[in-house]
Amino acid sequence: MNEKQNYYETKYKRSKLLNMVLISVIIGLLVGSAYTLGLFGNTDMIDTNVANANSGEAINVEYESPVVKVADEVLPSIVMIKNKAKINAGFMFQSTDNETIERGTGSGIIYKEDGYIITNQHVIDNASEIEVTLYDGRVFNARVLGEDAKSDLAVIKIEAKNLTAATLGNSDEVKVGELAVAIGTPAGEEFSSSVTAGIISAKNRTLGIGEERIKLIQTDAAINPGNSGGALANKFGEVIGINSIKISAPDIEGMGFAIPINDALPIIEELIQHGYVKRPWIGIQISNITEEISQRYDVPIGVYIARVFYNSPAEAAGLRVDDIITEIDGKKVETTKDLSRVMEEYEPDDVVKLKVYRDKGYKEIEVKLGVMKPE
Repeated sequence: MNEKQNYYETKYKRSKLLNMVLISVIIGLLVGSAYTLGLFGNTDMIDTNVANANSGEAINVEYESPVVKVADEVLPSIVMIKNKAKINAGFMFQSTDNETIERGTGSGIIYKEDGYIITNQHVIDNASEIEVTLYDGRVFNARVLGEDAKSDLAVIKIEAKNLTAATLGNSDEVKVGELAVAIGTPAGEEFSSSVTAGIISAKNRTLGIGEERIKLIQTDAAINPGNSGGALANKFGEVIGINSIKISAPDIEGMGFAIPINDALPIIEELIQHGYVKRPWIGIQISNITEEISQRYDVPIGVYIARVFYNSPAEAAGLRVDDIITEIDGKKVETTKDLSRVMEEYEPDDVVKLKVYRDKGYKEIEVKLGVMKPE
């Protein structure tokens, strides 16, 4: 074979290969267009045979959104919760009967198959009656087993058996960017059992609920009023968070938050066991010594003791009204929020050393912490 023949043969092979590639691309585009236009009938599933250019074997390609599997797994474990209040109708309608009105709706997660349901505390706050609607449409009255405003968690109970309890995941293993599916009842009963999907946007976000600050999972899965208390699930259909709040502002979109399930579980178990969460208690009523007050009265910035409760750990330790707490175990305390944050590191019966300002001098006082009484 001379050099000229070799040149043309090489050029022919290259041209043939290029034509095969172009034909494959055109076929792919045609198939994709036909699927997009719905010409294949079933738009929920791709089921096409693609010729394997190397072996000639047919490849069966099937696709279904992973959200479908998550929804199938989690929906039976999500309930709608109605917060109802009794009003005295006599004032408006000249009747002595009490009427019940619906104050709002929320969501809940079936925790145990015999009727234990977890939700947000704000969903059931100040309810005279609580009504629970299951995924299958059955309706039950519920009673509150325990609630905790500090963590925004509550446990309610209905008298039912053989319910579908949610499968709980490990929120500590959540990765930013992975699938997140929010399930609940946003914006009222007509939107019950809604499913929205997105990703985990961030972990360990610290936001305020009332005067408290708690650690949350951030997601861009749509969370709206009524979703509170519902599930944030991962791709395996495991609950990794309890939907709680969203940031609403004209220039903000897609910022919802959930309480990590690993953080919630110890509180949930305490609510079931005791009806409240056992937290450390000093037994004082406090306020802030601001910089302005500090300069005016020549006292240090810190936490002012306005009252010492009777028979409290503070009374037993010898704390007094007008004492100013400036440190706890060497940690600086300048505001009541500082004190609350430091106290979260301790348990009832722990002994802490307070540095207090009294009578123009400092002294250290040890306090054995008690248990905060439920409100």
